[in-house]
Amino acid sequence: MGRDTISGEWADTAVGFDGNHAKIALLQTPGGQDFVELFEYIFPMAVETDPTLPNAIGMHRVAFSVECLEAALDAAAKHDCYPLRGIATYEDQYRLTYVRGPSGILVMLAQSLK
Repeated sequence: MGRDTISGEWADTAVGFDGNHAKIALLQTPGGQDFVELFEYIFPMAVETDPTLPNAIGMHRVAFSVECLEAALDAAAKHDCYPLRGIATYEDQYRLTYVRGPSGILVMLAQSLK
């Protein structure tokens, strides 16, 4: 679907730490109804940590498009999964946040505002 770089206050809020800058690529799934986001940090440099931080190397996060972010967060809270920092708005296109899911996996929840 496309490539871009991300940074700024909205990205800091969504990801959960300050000053991040990353390259992203969106790949559309067969059938065209979903996509996979590939994410590479430019800053800060990727590091190994326990628990895994948002900029750690490896497969540790997944993103989901949701119809209602509040409903998704209510469901996540039932499993003790809460936003890392808060809910961000990206260019009046998405409301999004990251939660730490089971096994430490970071889960991005994004609601389209279109």
